Amino acid sequence: MKNFNKQSLQMHFATIIITISLAFMGSCTNDDGGKTTPPDSTPDNTPTEELTLKEKAKFNIGAAIRTAYLQEEDYKNTLLENFSQITAEYEMKMEVIWESPTSFNWEKSDELVNFAQENNLDVHGHTLIWYRSFPEWFKQANYDSTAFENHIKNYITTVVTRYKDKVKSWDVVNEVFADQGGYREEEIILPVFNDPIAFYGRCFQYAKEADPDALLFYNDYSVVLDGGKRNAIKDMVNRFQAENYPIDGLGDQFHYRENTPKPTMKEGFEDMASTGLLVHISEMDIIMNLDKSPNYDFNEVEAEKQKQTYKYIVEMYEDLPANQKFAISLWGITDKYTWLSDYWSENIHPLLFDANYKKKPAYEGFLEGLN
Repeated sequence: MKNFNKQSLQMHFATIIITISLAFMGSCTNDDGGKTTPPDSTPDNTPTEELTLKEKAKFNIGAAIRTAYLQEEDYKNTLLENFSQITAEYEMKMEVIWESPTSFNWEKSDELVNFAQENNLDVHGHTLIWYRSFPEWFKQANYDSTAFENHIKNYITTVVTRYKDKVKSWDVVNEVFADQGGYREEEIILPVFNDPIAFYGRCFQYAKEADPDALLFYNDYSVVLDGGKRNAIKDMVNRFQAENYPIDGLGDQFHYRENTPKPTMKEGFEDMASTGLLVHISEMDIIMNLDKSPNYDFNEVEAEKQKQTYKYIVEMYEDLPANQKFAISLWGITDKYTWLSDYWSENIHPLLFDANYKKKPAYEGFLEGLN
């Protein structure tokens, strides 16, 4: 060292520092391009935001709504965040709209359709013909078959034309068949027509003429559980197709229970889909508290049962061919507002969000069931 001058020493130490630095950098390179990674770097474990139902699904996720509830911000926000399609729970039924042979009340149906337009939601129209929704004035008129059908044609044409290109699909006819098959014993349509199926076929034709682009559905309950009813529906579909009446899809309401036999459900669902038509799970809710007990506790065990039922149904739907998947629609948004409170029991918990709009395990089950 004593023979080195000051400049030589500086150069010597600089060489040592550069050599050490290069060696360290070489030890930090990776195998895919030689880029260096700082020795103190850690993976980014920031959780990714969970997709909502409508974001994950490759088909529409629907909800039945009432326009009055849209004034509630939590209701509206939950709807818009999670659903892509809406159905009027009752505000587009005949008895609400049709006040007289020449008078129509569009207030609520317009409000619903306008809301959908403003918020990029599809509308599924429910329902044009249902034996329980005929207005009182019509029931008292005692029309013969010709006058009856002329009025019905006018009604269908007027309603579907008004919402052409705004309502993307319709339940044209609802609940024709009795449990176990055969015609439902109702006092509106069946006594008037010798061939009710032909009448219903013409109703589909009137709807198609009013809006050729709208998808047209037949809707009923217990389709996948009731083989007799399902066979009657399939026979109707076959006749429609043979006689060139338009029909695009079938809806099963899916008002089922957490203990509904899953193998029976799946077998019937596959049979329903064998028509090749679009399939709509159209009014789904899953009933809990089967004993209607006022002391029922919707605890973690019960919530898990409901979650698994929702998951199973969604997975079953996802097994359909892609070209048969139309939508899964819930008959409501929150346990706070459900038709089952009056029909079944107040302590029922059937939907995906609780009364405070908190996601239930059922929501996660639905989400997990989506592909």
